Amino acid sequence: MQASLGIYIEDHIIKYAKLQKDKENVKVENYNMVFYDGDLDQTLNRIINETYSYKVPISINVSNEIYKEFQISALLNKKDMKKAVKIEYEMLCNEKDYNIESLEHRYLLVDEKKEADKQKALNIIVNKNDISKKSMAFDGRKLNTITPISTSIVNLANIQERENIAIVNIEDKTKITTIVDGQIYQIDVLDEGMGTILEEINKVENSYSKSYEVCKNMTLYTQNASELYSDTNEYMSLVTGILYKIVQKTKEIISGFFSSVEKVYITGLGTSINNIDLYFQDYMPEAKCEILKPYFVDEAQMQLPIKEYIEVNSAIALALDGLGMVNKEVNFSKSKVAGGGKGDSLWSQDIDLGTIKNYFVHLGRNIKEDFSAPLQSFDKIIIRMSVLCVMLAVLFAAFSHTIERQITDKKNEIAGKISKADVELTEISNDISLISGRTTTYQSLIEEITNPPEDTTTSRRIIEKDAIPNLLNRVMFAIPKKVKITSIQNTANKRIVIKAEAEKYEQLGYFKAVLATNGILENVKSTPGQKSDTVVQVTIEGDLP
Repeated sequence: MQASLGIYIEDHIIKYAKLQKDKENVKVENYNMVFYDGDLDQTLNRIINETYSYKVPISINVSNEIYKEFQISALLNKKDMKKAVKIEYEMLCNEKDYNIESLEHRYLLVDEKKEADKQKALNIIVNKNDISKKSMAFDGRKLNTITPISTSIVNLANIQERENIAIVNIEDKTKITTIVDGQIYQIDVLDEGMGTILEEINKVENSYSKSYEVCKNMTLYTQNASELYSDTNEYMSLVTGILYKIVQKTKEIISGFFSSVEKVYITGLGTSINNIDLYFQDYMPEAKCEILKPYFVDEAQMQLPIKEYIEVNSAIALALDGLGMVNKEVNFSKSKVAGGGKGDSLWSQDIDLGTIKNYFVHLGRNIKEDFSAPLQSFDKIIIRMSVLCVMLAVLFAAFSHTIERQITDKKNEIAGKISKADVELTEISNDISLISGRTTTYQSLIEEITNPPEDTTTSRRIIEKDAIPNLLNRVMFAIPKKVKITSIQNTANKRIVIKAEAEKYEQLGYFKAVLATNGILENVKSTPGQKSDTVVQVTIEGDLP
């Protein structure tokens, strides 16, 4: 069983998560987030002691990295591409007046979608002193990987081969990783983030932990819901002002791509603010916006709220690096990566078959010299056969490894599709159950209204005979899918009282608006929504037209 400890380090906050992997099953064994002031070494030692990670591989993030990209020709061979990237990097440092001796850089090569004969080099540039300081803090520990969180965060998502998504990681700064056709294509860094929000709140609260609790107790509403509800949090305008900048810049980035981005995942400290996914969705209706959840977490079997895992997503992503998911091209650690890593292979070093042949020929010559006798035809045949066998063995091993890897990839792909199909079947079953339940409820309501109690006389009813059935018929076609009616009453004359419930405020608001705008009821009013567990309840009143 493999184990890995991921530690995400910022100026005032450290997130950590210890994972265990048994075959393909991944489990979060320990996790937390702590606030610290200056004493990094002591805090790290406490985390390692708490998680019993004395000999466990540790994965951390780089800080203050710079992202630069440039194009190179796709027609170059691997060796020449490496030289071309080095030349472009040196020219960049000279142009920006960077001290190249104090920097380290790694890069990813991706296909340039706009120009078929070009490749794009995504460069990550880090100060050597920053890496050195962090490495010294783990002196004597098994520091395994040091990677940018913008590349490691993709470990959490189950990304399909042709999928286009954006991951918005709102930590101290906001880092947006855009994936095109299943591969990292662009990385953008915004100065706005939770660091800005916490810094401003800290000026009043004088505590980063209290400032964070303020954010956790804050709830954002969509534009429709904000008309009915208001948040009394004194920092709401500050938070929404910064989030609005993040949303607008995110929208600008993804709208500039040649391929449409279907999903936007939100993660990082920003997810502590309630309904932040609905806030993003309100401004980016063209993409599906949701909170990023670790791919291996099964909410149905969890005893703790999923939000606690999401809170330390960055640490979980780094821990997955230590379990073999790291992209070795962007690892700034000198240590050997456990598990091989992405792109790592048993045959990563080129095997020169000519060298093997020369070795055996040289061996034959030594034998000849040692025995001072000319080689016979049989000896030559044996040497040639040996060389041929070695060459065939190497080729067969390489071919077998390739086939095995392709089979594994196909199995994973099939498993992913089966899992997705199971989820869709479950949703269909839930929809059928919901429709059946509502049908029974509506039939009961119709029976109650059309067959009133015996003490209700016809002389007391002043509404038309078919008014109630017509009302129910119009409500049936107007009610939103996610809204459930629990009661309909004709309280006095033409006065109708409807009690309804739904999972979200905006669904009830939409239902109220439909009743008024479609002329189903007149003088429509509603009570403020009351939330019970995961259900919002509201009472809507109005007069029959």
